Amino acid sequence: MKKIILSIAMIASLGLIADDHLPENFSKYQSNFLFSCPMPNACLAAFDEYMNSPEVKSQNYEVDVYAVLHNGWDDATHGVSWYYKNADEYAKSNLIFATSDAGKKFRAKLNEIGVEQVQENLSVHTIGVSSGGPTTDNAVSLRWSMNVTNPSEFLPLWTSFSKSLEKYDWSANAYGLQSHYLGNNGTGITHEIWAAFSSPQAALAFLDGMLGSKEFAEYSPKQAEYSQFIRSYMEVSLNMYNPD
Repeated sequence: MKKIILSIAMIASLGLIADDHLPENFSKYQSNFLFSCPMPNACLAAFDEYMNSPEVKSQNYEVDVYAVLHNGWDDATHGVSWYYKNADEYAKSNLIFATSDAGKKFRAKLNEIGVEQVQENLSVHTIGVSSGGPTTDNAVSLRWSMNVTNPSEFLPLWTSFSKSLEKYDWSANAYGLQSHYLGNNGTGITHEIWAAFSSPQAALAFLDGMLGSKEFAEYSPKQAEYSQFIRSYMEVSLNMYNPD
């Protein structure tokens, strides 16, 4: 599966690498929420009601609601990610949530269900690569949470490793790296690596291939010099709103 690796530019003041040429269907900012829901169907219904309220639906926000699998790190069972192309979308969405009747009703419903928020963070897409397919083809993703101690060394190393896997038929449909800006993110998470697939089967084929590859054997000890692994898990989309 042929993909095009994207060029990356350094932002020295933040110690991050940022990409000014993300694919058109990639957002810049993401608000990510992981939570524990004791009544999944009720949670999905409450969120769907909020997304279809006039205040929110008129904005056509891109949002993904997903199940969190193989977490084993905290009590999160589900997650929601809001994707924003720019800061204006981000600001308006938060204003609607905080001040609208729909937001007030939604928060009350989650309290009634017994939802407990586990993690919340604001991240940015630092690197993104896509094979060009629609977002709906990427309903499953694998994620690795990392504490990167030396971004200037780690990110080029990771980019080179990711590109080296593109030649395999088990390669991901899309992949990237997000940098954490704000929020409670556990024990020192600074970056999130992700890879997206059309199905859980494709995700498992990727894991089989990657972990057994000579590329991973060479990459793993090198990246350990600049980063610390914190956790990994799988996300399976339950509902996509306005995917592009």
